[in-house]
Amino acid sequence: MKIIWQVYAVTIGCLLAAGCSGESTVTNNTAIQPMLGAVMHSRPKRVRQLAEQGVGLNERDPANQSTPMIAAAETMQWGMVETLIDHGADIWAHDEFGITVAQEAETSRVIPGSDEDQARLRVIAKLKARGYPFPPPKSDEVLEMVKEGRWPPAGARS
Repeated sequence: MKIIWQVYAVTIGCLLAAGCSGESTVTNNTAIQPMLGAVMHSRPKRVRQLAEQGVGLNERDPANQSTPMIAAAETMQWGMVETLIDHGADIWAHDEFGITVAQEAETSRVIPGSDEDQARLRVIAKLKARGYPFPPPKSDEVLEMVKEGRWPPAGARS
């Protein structure tokens, strides 16, 4: 009988906490923010599916105002970044600290020559083709330009 109660307690605890999937309740916002959830759980097929439907391309993480594209770039998931750009995600987005995808692309430590690096290089080319300045402005510069109404730059294309 004691074992049954222990199993019951563990099951209830699991359901009340993060669920039995092992996912954190902080990042498991898939019902509310499906694209951020797909990026945070490294699900490229789900990212593509949502992007094709135009769902959540520019969702904001309440913790830092990051977008799915910034989150993917920060975790070096450059194929996902490319998918998001190709489906209309805002290339000019920045988080509360002024971090942008372009900054992440410039400083990425992805393995040179890897598939992810090739995707990163395509991302940089797509950003440049839309008028993104390279090297990109630093975080504090982005925040200053936002304050002054100069971000995105004049003549920029989304």
